[in-house]
Amino acid sequence: MKIRLSLRLYFLASMLVLGSLMALGYSLLSVNYYIDGLDKGISGVMRQLARTTEITETEPKHALGFTIASRWQDMPPIIQQRFSPPVQVGVLHKTKDQPFIFSLPTNLFFVVRYLNSEGETRYVSRVMLENDRPKLHANAQSKERILLIAITAIVAITLFTFVLLIIMKKIAKPVESLKNWAKLLNKNNLQQKIPDFKYSELNILARIIRSSLLSAHDTLEREQRFLSYASHELRTPISVIRSNVELLNRLSEKYPLHEKQTLTLQRIERAGLTMSDLTDTLLWLSRNEERHNQPESIKLHEKITILSNELTYLLNAKLVDVQICVDEQVEIITDATACHIVLTNLIRNAFQHTQHGQVEIIQQGSRVTIINTSTNTDLNASIKQNTENGYGLGLQLSEKIIKRHKWVYEINDQPGRYQVLVDFS
Repeated sequence: MKIRLSLRLYFLASMLVLGSLMALGYSLLSVNYYIDGLDKGISGVMRQLARTTEITETEPKHALGFTIASRWQDMPPIIQQRFSPPVQVGVLHKTKDQPFIFSLPTNLFFVVRYLNSEGETRYVSRVMLENDRPKLHANAQSKERILLIAITAIVAITLFTFVLLIIMKKIAKPVESLKNWAKLLNKNNLQQKIPDFKYSELNILARIIRSSLLSAHDTLEREQRFLSYASHELRTPISVIRSNVELLNRLSEKYPLHEKQTLTLQRIERAGLTMSDLTDTLLWLSRNEERHNQPESIKLHEKITILSNELTYLLNAKLVDVQICVDEQVEIITDATACHIVLTNLIRNAFQHTQHGQVEIIQQGSRVTIINTSTNTDLNASIKQNTENGYGLGLQLSEKIIKRHKWVYEINDQPGRYQVLVDFS
């Protein structure tokens, strides 16, 4: 299951991570400044001692826990082990023993090289051992200090989270209102005044949403009016064409036509039938979506057989084998007009695009499966190309009808094989 990213959670998590990183960074920076301050304090004391303490060449002096000597070999042995003789003047060198990164150092060692007022070298060192420091309440104070730091961090993060939630609520509430308003928009309330969503960006977005929906609604209404008017106007010339074709067919019984004339008349007849079916489809789709025909009892096997016979003219001069397998015991209750339009367009599509091969029409209960199997490897490309060029209009209209009735519709497209399944239940 794919987890969808929430903008609210993403913002909350990002701000919490950012706040925690900033708190950690400032804490480390504060600790670094604190230690640097201590180092500078010790370095200042060592510099003063180097300038003011009078020593002989062989006898170092001890004052306030510091050792001052003019020779490196006079430094305490532990200092000589820990450090190399300092070369630079005034640079404090230090090292420490620390079991863990977050624990207090156990032993501290400092050494620095200075020049006195006469320009003579002075080495000053300081050794701070754990055993030499007072141990009274050391552990308790350490625990109290750590506990205080933890409590301060928790309180700071809690306050930061609380403030962040308040800010998010002030921002998220108008966004939620915009989402709910946009979700409830329809053709009946599109003209109503846009609510105030507090922020100018959200108000601009709301105006864009409404203007886009108004434009789409106007376009849809124009298309529906055009389909309705065009379909009504086309019915008359189509009826004239079909009636004249029938008249010519009757006259041809008395006055036989030439072969080319017969083929031309058949093409006109096929075109008239196709235009008639498309006109019925367009008229049906141009009606209001809330209007549905009264469901009727339909024998699918009879309708499939009749439509297949009516559309066999599409297989003239083609090497196509048609196999029909139907269940004569089944009757379904559904929209008869919509069912007729869908079956007509699907069967016509199968007959029209198969040049060499087989067409299977299988009916099982309310399910109808139409399979095109062609020896022509360009079957799928032909169907796709004709659909893109507009010749697959009937198939596209059928898909709209199927979606409107919420029927099951599946397409299985494979090389040399095209299968369509519709369940009218």
